[in-house]
Amino acid sequence: MTTEVIPHYSRYARASALGKITVRLIPFLFVLYVVAWLDRVNVGFAALQMNADLGFSEAAFGFGSGVFFVGYCLFEVPSNLILARIGARLWISRIMITWGVISVCMMFVRTPTTFYILRFLLGAAEAGFFPGAIYYLSQWYPAAHRARAIAGFMTAVPVSGLIGGPLSGMLLNLRGVYDLAGWQWLFLGEGVPAIILGVIVLFYLTDRPQVAKWLTPEERDCIIAELAAEQRSDSPSLWRTLTNPDILRLGVIFLLAALGFYGYSFWSPLVIKSLTGASDLGVGWLSAGISLATIVFMLLNGLNSDRTGERPIHVAVALVVMSAGFLVSAFVRSPLAGVAALALVPIGHCSAYGPFWSMPSQLLSGRAAAAGTAMVVTIANVGGFIGPTLIGYLKDRTGTYTIAFLLLGGFAIAAALLVVTMRIRPNRELR
Repeated sequence: MTTEVIPHYSRYARASALGKITVRLIPFLFVLYVVAWLDRVNVGFAALQMNADLGFSEAAFGFGSGVFFVGYCLFEVPSNLILARIGARLWISRIMITWGVISVCMMFVRTPTTFYILRFLLGAAEAGFFPGAIYYLSQWYPAAHRARAIAGFMTAVPVSGLIGGPLSGMLLNLRGVYDLAGWQWLFLGEGVPAIILGVIVLFYLTDRPQVAKWLTPEERDCIIAELAAEQRSDSPSLWRTLTNPDILRLGVIFLLAALGFYGYSFWSPLVIKSLTGASDLGVGWLSAGISLATIVFMLLNGLNSDRTGERPIHVAVALVVMSAGFLVSAFVRSPLAGVAALALVPIGHCSAYGPFWSMPSQLLSGRAAAAGTAMVVTIANVGGFIGPTLIGYLKDRTGTYTIAFLLLGGFAIAAALLVVTMRIRPNRELR
């Protein structure tokens, strides 16, 4: 952002406003996303007991894990457009309460059919949360500060592993308490917080800077002026936004990356257990260690992307690291080396988040940015259905993860090659 946008006397107000925005919004949105991610992927830990209890095959589990994203993709764009129209406070509250209720209902699964139906409904309920949060942050942060803000928010993904691994292991250990299975305790214990937080959202979130009473008038004016200076005057139609070649390319890039990451997210507890023979709680602690390393690399990559103003190379290098994790994991059988190689998958994928999700709001603004971000997420999350389903199918057919990991590693390399061809033209030059 050029210094001319903000008058000299307002520089302190700008810094003060950004500090207040970060303290108020990022930790809260971070907590919401931790809960969202736990409810999305906790089925991977539930599988340590649920598959045997209910007689689910690996193909049935893989399909049920992935069908979440069918509902998610169908409702992603309309959900985000509603959020842009009525505001984040009301719509995110609705999203969280409905997904919390459905997540709790997962404890009543008995057959593959009910498993598939509830996973589909959970995806439909959660649709719009993530792109809505990205769009919401773009309404508060100027472009030059967006990657680190997004990276801070999205550290919730590895932190959910840091918290969720041990928590899931402990909930699974409640097996037999009040005649409930451990996996039932897991869905109950991790679903209720979403309902509670959904109610809190109504009272805590502020829709936009113009109505933020916790900013001083000068701080509000400063942020509003800077954001207004970045808005494009030629806002495209909804159809032009959804068919924008750059938006479609971003979607394909993260589709290829998501194939592997969601495969990892749902299957990693089973893979770690097969590699190490650890207990359910031990698997949780190993997952937590991987998540801790992921957080460090994720924040460093987002910070450096903002410092240099460069996005595509930061994404591509991260995706190459992800690919290396899959390719090495395909052949390594040693417990230590296998877990270390597997850790490269989330380290690489999550490190791409900050710079990658800064790109849509540099290409578009306003409601077009909301629709464009949702379109990218919709395309990308097709990989959430294909990835886990593919691993389950190939594991059933071959008895190993080797072929699946080689394919997923190849997809990540293809994504890295595609992203380096991107020429992101920011609304204004980043500083």
